Amino acid sequence: MIETNSKVDRRSRRIVTSAAFIANFVNFGVLFSFGIFLTPIAETFDTSTGPVAAIFSTAVCFYYLAGAIGGKISDTIGVRPVVAVGSILMTVGLIISSQASQIWHLYFVYAPLVGSAVGCCYPSMIGTVGRWFKHRQASAISLVLAGVGMGTFIGPIVSRILIDEYGWRTTLGVYAVVSGVLLTACTFAAVDSPKAMQTTSLGSRTILKSKKFVVLYGALVVGGPGFYAPLAFYNDHAISEGIRGTAAASLVGIIGASSVIARLVISALNDRFVPIHQYRFGQILLVCCLMMWLLSGDSYILFLLSAVLHGVSWAVWFTAAPNVLATWFGVADLGGTIGILYTALGFGALAGPAVLGFVIDSFSYELAIGMVICTSIVAWLLCFIPDRLEEPQTS
Repeated sequence: MIETNSKVDRRSRRIVTSAAFIANFVNFGVLFSFGIFLTPIAETFDTSTGPVAAIFSTAVCFYYLAGAIGGKISDTIGVRPVVAVGSILMTVGLIISSQASQIWHLYFVYAPLVGSAVGCCYPSMIGTVGRWFKHRQASAISLVLAGVGMGTFIGPIVSRILIDEYGWRTTLGVYAVVSGVLLTACTFAAVDSPKAMQTTSLGSRTILKSKKFVVLYGALVVGGPGFYAPLAFYNDHAISEGIRGTAAASLVGIIGASSVIARLVISALNDRFVPIHQYRFGQILLVCCLMMWLLSGDSYILFLLSAVLHGVSWAVWFTAAPNVLATWFGVADLGGTIGILYTALGFGALAGPAVLGFVIDSFSYELAIGMVICTSIVAWLLCFIPDRLEEPQTS
């Protein structure tokens, strides 16, 4: 694989990297601000937050399912058509959701359309960026993933301001316009890597049969609820403990802010790390975050520290996962492999907030948090198994 040094290629790498950053910023800024919408939507439809949280879980599940398909398609026919579909789905999904008259409308519109939009864009763009870089590939992917953290930081803060001023329906309408414009721009900016930069493909079948992939997939199924529970419930838990709404809403934003800083640091240093070691470190940081959350009570400081830990753990883990796959299996199938791997998180995201919402409504936040601490510890332990397994062989 030869990396050219022409001005055209350098400019193309910058354009693709910027487009991927912006696409992540928009998509995850919309999706991960949903926790701010929980109470307003629940009040509108006269229900508890549990059924509304299940909308988020379902959307995330669609994100991962669409990612498996979109990533594979982008590896085959190119990134631009897949991102174009994502742009359309996001815009249409937000417009229709803003007009929902029954809560079940959001299950059949917001969840599949918005979730699938994120799935179309994320793995396909990451895979394309990975193929544009030979040297500092891990750093480039980490920089692109900083867009996820930036969106998670800004999205909840903007959502709180807009919802308080105009309501959740108008907020979704505003997001539809902004998403439509920015994602359309990203569609035109997305450029596939030159054929000369393609590596030998192991093939999806070989990768899926790899014991390493199977173990990593299982770890994500078990660990998924731990990553998504804070995003879904920080805001409402803090409010239930007497913390004012603006301060509570800032917690998800703090996750994003700390994640951005961590990702930028990782982008500068990431090529020095062994990806699977970084992955394990992110998982144990998540356990520490959840333990801090469990002990928070009505202390905003402890909530704050937990949110910072979550952001850092998320950054460490989230940037490691694509690089683990690239190290093990190469970059030719990276988009599809990322998409398939992340379907494991879909199980955790679907079961996690939905089950935890029921536990919270029926019992307590403490029991729900204790449950995800246990699953996160198991996920961390599973991450040590791949060291004992053989690499797949290229046919």
